[in-house]
Amino acid sequence: MIQRKVSMGKLHRFIRGQPASEGVALGTAMINTDSAVFTAPLDGPWTGEDFEKALDRTREQLARFQNAIQERVAEQVSQIFAAHLAILDDSRFSGRMRDLIRAGTSVGTAVKQVWAECNAVFSHSPDPRIREKTQDLSDLAGRILRNLGGLGPSIAADYSGRILITSRLYPSDILRWVAQNVEGVILTGGSVTAHITVLARSLDLPLVLADAAQIGLISDGTPLLIEATLGTIQVDPPADIVAAYQTVLRTKGRPLPVERAALPQTHTADGRRVFLHAAIGLVSEAKLAADVGSEGVGLYRSEVPFLIRNGFPSEDEQYVVYRKVAERAGGGDVVFRTLDIGGDKVLHYFPPRQETNPFLGLRGIRYTFRHREIFDTQVRAMLRAGFDRPLHIMFPLVPSVDSFLYAKRIVDELTASLAAAGVPHQHSPSMGTMVELPCAVGIADELAEEVDFIAIGTNDLVQYMLAIDRTNEQMTDWNVPWHPAVLRAIHAVAEAGSRHGKPVSVCGEMASSEALIPVLVGMGISHLTIPPRRIPQVQKLIGTIDSEQAKKLANRMLASRTVAEAAGLIGVDWKTPYSAVPPISRSDR
Repeated sequence: MIQRKVSMGKLHRFIRGQPASEGVALGTAMINTDSAVFTAPLDGPWTGEDFEKALDRTREQLARFQNAIQERVAEQVSQIFAAHLAILDDSRFSGRMRDLIRAGTSVGTAVKQVWAECNAVFSHSPDPRIREKTQDLSDLAGRILRNLGGLGPSIAADYSGRILITSRLYPSDILRWVAQNVEGVILTGGSVTAHITVLARSLDLPLVLADAAQIGLISDGTPLLIEATLGTIQVDPPADIVAAYQTVLRTKGRPLPVERAALPQTHTADGRRVFLHAAIGLVSEAKLAADVGSEGVGLYRSEVPFLIRNGFPSEDEQYVVYRKVAERAGGGDVVFRTLDIGGDKVLHYFPPRQETNPFLGLRGIRYTFRHREIFDTQVRAMLRAGFDRPLHIMFPLVPSVDSFLYAKRIVDELTASLAAAGVPHQHSPSMGTMVELPCAVGIADELAEEVDFIAIGTNDLVQYMLAIDRTNEQMTDWNVPWHPAVLRAIHAVAEAGSRHGKPVSVCGEMASSEALIPVLVGMGISHLTIPPRRIPQVQKLIGTIDSEQAKKLANRMLASRTVAEAAGLIGVDWKTPYSAVPPISRSDR
């Protein structure tokens, strides 16, 4: 039973935040005080022997975290903890502390002094990968100090039953906290980036972005219930509310029952075939996709292994990841998207030059064209991973036929170089493009003539069609995927694919939208790429759709004159950002 320690006072019982990674979490608040350990008084009578024991405990914790996260995430992310272990035993780190202690410096002071010295050196390095190590140093020094005892709860603690409140969040933080069984996270600082969202979702970690002023009133140990799918937080929830969520909470983290897996094939009510593929970012999700009945992986986001590491993965490391994805996905095809970096997805160890508008800057295929060594390494790893099976490579944010042909030529050259070196690889990969830009929609026929397949990335397509920054909370009411222009763009691409006999899939949030799936089916879309856990639910929905009725609905949506009219056709209760003037209907003209 959760103890209630909070005095409400000015504290809001119900706080509305922004959803980032869906799920429900119940637990007591735990304020992230990782940095507080460095300002705590050093009053412990510790000896050199105590210091060595603290080092041993820290090694044990890191090894345990490494093993725990490796069981859930097959990418080489456990190397984050391996890197911590290497720093821990470095003569310039623990060795320097040991020397100071032997010279008469108190244990606590020695740890802090070496941390401060190393931190000063690393933080002023021109190399961003070295500057990033300051986080590792703080994490390690904090662990040692906590393991000495007397400086608050041990960082080694099992965080089951705790909801973490923090003002900053890095991929390594998520991995560490998941390894420590944290129930959920409330982030109070800034906006949440796309790669943090993808990682949290992939690890089933509920994550909510909330206002720091309201969350700041919550004290450590306060009972919380977060409904991350809606972005809501209930402070000191009453028993009846907790009881209402018990079924969800009891099944949290368990594998889907067999009866909830999808049927081998998906059909509309009148027998039209629809293909459901999974969108994944982690190796562990490939098996999940197969378990729930996915017909393959329609999108593997290859940037995730780059985003959750402290440095670029090598060709061999990438090969291992891609190979495992292909093997664990079952018998279905896997579409590997090349690195999609830029916008809100930034490699913290290799940040780009400061850009005034990063969403209109070095993103997607432009990024990899600018950094050919990264692109070549990745493509070689993909070609090797697909040496004995069909291989599908897809390029993101392609703006022109020229860009696709250039990328295709690079792949062909790398295929030839692997053949010359006698390295096993896929000789004839299928190559496709993402359509996410208005300019790509305008040349859909030309693209369809050249590519093997097309995927419409609706999240970015909506963003660029409507000039909406999808990470800006002020734009929520303007972010309307049912906008007639967006629907007409999707329809145009689908028609181009049909004319040239090339399959067209839709991915992004629209692909699993209950309101918009009938419209997509009515427009002739027969391939949907969605999160694995939603596949059974989407299959059930499609089974209720009459394709002829869906076609009529799609035609009405495509003919809509206003956003409000389109929203009404699909039953969306749209909170219009305009004045309360009723939309002009056809009968009023």
